[in-house]
Amino acid sequence: MAKNDKIKSLGDEVCRDFLGFTPTSNSTKPPHIANGLFRECTGEICDFRDVHEWIVSERRKDAISSEDIVKKYDDILLKGTNENPSNIKHVRFLFEEIFNPDHTVYPNYDLSVVNISSHWLVKKSVPAEARIGRYIFEILSKKIDGKMSPILELLKKSLEVDDDDLTRILKPIIVFPSDKEKRTVNGVNYPEDSEVKWDSCKETIRKGFDNLANTMIKVGDDKNSLLVLERITNFTCFSAFLYLVNAHSAVYGGKRVPILIDAGENLESIKKASEQCFAYAKTAVEDYFIESLNCILHTEIAHNSKDACLEWIKRMNFKSQTREEEITSAINSYFESFCEDEDEPIHALAHAIQIILYTFDYKNNSPSEFCRVLGTRCGLAGPRGNAAKKRYLVNSFTLETITYSLLSDDDIDDGLELRELSKKALDAYCILLGADVDNEYRVLEEVNIARSTPGDLRGDLALNAQKLADLYIALGLAHRYADGVTLIGRRQ
Repeated sequence: MAKNDKIKSLGDEVCRDFLGFTPTSNSTKPPHIANGLFRECTGEICDFRDVHEWIVSERRKDAISSEDIVKKYDDILLKGTNENPSNIKHVRFLFEEIFNPDHTVYPNYDLSVVNISSHWLVKKSVPAEARIGRYIFEILSKKIDGKMSPILELLKKSLEVDDDDLTRILKPIIVFPSDKEKRTVNGVNYPEDSEVKWDSCKETIRKGFDNLANTMIKVGDDKNSLLVLERITNFTCFSAFLYLVNAHSAVYGGKRVPILIDAGENLESIKKASEQCFAYAKTAVEDYFIESLNCILHTEIAHNSKDACLEWIKRMNFKSQTREEEITSAINSYFESFCEDEDEPIHALAHAIQIILYTFDYKNNSPSEFCRVLGTRCGLAGPRGNAAKKRYLVNSFTLETITYSLLSDDDIDDGLELRELSKKALDAYCILLGADVDNEYRVLEEVNIARSTPGDLRGDLALNAQKLADLYIALGLAHRYADGVTLIGRRQ
């Protein structure tokens, strides 16, 4: 039996060496991603097994009982061993609601993370982080004009705050029996600038984080450490989504992926077009994998010929005989089919391997499906539910965070019209708000979405923008004046 499985190793190589993170887990949630980024930023991990015991309520199998909690933690309980276990049970339920709303805490501490309110709740790496935290940290650490992103300093300061309303609740447990035993400071591992692969999408993400930091400071959000942590986590998830769907465009010259925001006005053309945009994003991820595999294969196959590719297929290793039989038959079939379509042999083989990876290795958690995982959990896509057809139904907090990442100091002081904001969103993230109708419609035409969308899409884009303007006003981010002009960001 071969020790190495060639197909699996190719998939791992694309994720590790090309993409930079591993979008192959349905378990990844914002707290996992936050734990990874926050750990990279502080160079510190904490052991909060005591807190974990309290947060896992008795409803979970294998959780410690409240009676045992009383015995173990009697020194920090007001009534000591005389404390009523029923009261402890209620407190634990409350803790779970506060620190585990995303259901990322399990009886197994080593696989769990919590909602992080300070550095005391940052722990060692867990598999569901998908390496996204390190990936984003490298973008933020790269020196541009001699400086790292200001978001790093803001994040560090916010994590240092441990007298916020949430951390204070846990502080007696955190320091029991000694806070010194629970901290491990390894130091921050900054990458060399030359080690950070760079492209246009990463540059956009970096600029977004820089703007986000400046905007939060400008509007006073930096005084609320919990809000800072939530916004940074939210934008980190959005950034990972943005890169996943636009890597093909940034690295291999593919078309940019439009993100048409549905404002919830029940406009059928907007709904259908937004659904097609989300489907197009998933296809772009497949295209990225094909092109990355194509790059790898060109280093392994000397001649771009059908015979050379078939010989390479024969030399592949597999972890089992059964897997070899299943995959070899399938890959030969796909390869022959793509060659008949006049695809170049190595590219045809790369396409065949991408399908094999999605069929056998990523059957229930493909990188394309990770668009759904990230999109829904960062508040960018909906409706919820695995069976629901996804479109860009952004929640108010995510819309606000993305908007913060687009604003300059002048925008905040003087304001900008919704159409100007729409242009900024289109230029930066290919987000379509509907206020820059001609340019946004052209983007949808370029990817053949406008043509296949029923109804008056051009007219409905403008109606969609009006609904978004109302939402901005409700959030306090915009004001509508007597002449009907809506200004975003102007300080009153």
